[in-house]
Amino acid sequence: MLPHPLDLVALILGVFSALRQMDVAGRRAESYPGVNVATFERWQAQAKSAYRLGMAANFGKVLLDLVMSRVLWAFAMPATLRTGIGVSLDVAWVALLVLTFVRARRALAFAREHGLEKRAA
Repeated sequence: MLPHPLDLVALILGVFSALRQMDVAGRRAESYPGVNVATFERWQAQAKSAYRLGMAANFGKVLLDLVMSRVLWAFAMPATLRTGIGVSLDVAWVALLVLTFVRARRALAFAREHGLEKRAA
């Protein structure tokens, strides 16, 4: 069985999401003296949740590809059904990536609005 062509992309995006989540989790409210602690915690929860979804979607895709490649070839079924299942899993992965991107952008906009992230000059 050959690995899925998008698994490398999913692994890279999963690592990126993990690094961003660790960056957000490592920040402390004391580092932002002009920001209300509740506002900081709200932003941190939003950002961590977005990157956690990205990690789960990407690493879950790789794991699910491995499992499904074994399961789908273990049972006799038409090739179109096998392909349909595979494509639907990829479409679901892309939908989760879009949702991750939207949630991360919302967290970034919230951070910029409240002085937690500065826009590059």
